[in-house]
Amino acid sequence: MTNPTPQLKELLETFKLKRLENGIETKEIEEELIWGPGWLDAIEDGSVSISMETFFAILKSAKISLADISTHLTSVNAQEPPRNIEAIQSGKNLRIIFKYAKHDAIYNLKNATEEQFESVVKALRDGLAKLVNVNEDQKEAIKTEAVATSFQKAVSYWPHANPSDIWWFVIYRAYLDPFNHPSIFSRLSFEQSWKRTGGWALEEILVRHYSPSLKKKGINLFIAPNERRGQLLSQANVNHRLEADKADVFLTGIIDGEEIFFGIVHVKASFAERRTDDVPMSKALVDAGYVSPLWTMDYKSSPSARPVNKGELGVTKAEKGKDKRSAKRKDIEDDAFFSACFSYNHNTNPTPLNQNSNASIYICGFNNPDSDAFFNFICSSWEHFKKSIRK
Repeated sequence: MTNPTPQLKELLETFKLKRLENGIETKEIEEELIWGPGWLDAIEDGSVSISMETFFAILKSAKISLADISTHLTSVNAQEPPRNIEAIQSGKNLRIIFKYAKHDAIYNLKNATEEQFESVVKALRDGLAKLVNVNEDQKEAIKTEAVATSFQKAVSYWPHANPSDIWWFVIYRAYLDPFNHPSIFSRLSFEQSWKRTGGWALEEILVRHYSPSLKKKGINLFIAPNERRGQLLSQANVNHRLEADKADVFLTGIIDGEEIFFGIVHVKASFAERRTDDVPMSKALVDAGYVSPLWTMDYKSSPSARPVNKGELGVTKAEKGKDKRSAKRKDIEDDAFFSACFSYNHNTNPTPLNQNSNASIYICGFNNPDSDAFFNFICSSWEHFKKSIRK
């Protein structure tokens, strides 16, 4: 964060006093270091963070030694090292502070404690720590496990929070913090790493959350290994080539002792991902009578000091007046590119019950895996599918 610790603030203030005592102007140092005007003032007041190397360069330019200023320091209390994300208790709530573009953004998490936050981050850190001394082909599974476990712990601690907020403002930001990863990955682009890891972790979260309850209804929800994907898709009677690498999470059921494929769940963290890649397969499955829902966190916010995770599906269809729905919403409600959409962002607007739609958008959470909209939809789809193939 840009707010300096008490020790750093005192160090900078002491340096400034020593600089002024020696009659050194800011522009002298800026000219010598080939900096634009205003940089030293910003550094001294703590509004700009600098590296240790930069600080020593300033000292050298000012002909001030570290001993000249360190002997005047009075703050000795230990401080936490600066992190990309941190939490501060505010009554019964937590203020989650994280870097978001040029902002020190704040997300207010209700009914939460610092201990819970640290436990969630530690679950991520402990999982990622297993990356040390493992084979390359094991790394993605380890990262996926770490993210999924951390998120599951978070939603168990904060069951009434918006799951999409937890994913976007907490888990993602914690993953971007280099200190949560082994030091050997310090130069890794964590934003790029997250694109793959986050997607796979969401698939794992979906399966962990619903699979036990669906299993009791005779339904299998699972991530199929590569060699089995083609075998399962070959059961589908569709007039379209189904690409196995486009299939995320499979749905099967048992009829007369035989495992029957009846659908795919398309998992996307947000609508910014290339969901259109899934459309040809999904549309072919829907038209052929298979179930093909979209499962998403639908996260979307703009950089600000108080970001709002509004999602991307936008407004619903008005009963009167101009239809201002987004193309992404129409893809589902009008064109039925997916048999349904399940958003885990509480700010997403669901399809109104009285709207005549070809497919609907539902809002879900992680509290009731055996009775929520997704569970009920999959169960009813399986019953309908069984009846259709027995005709």
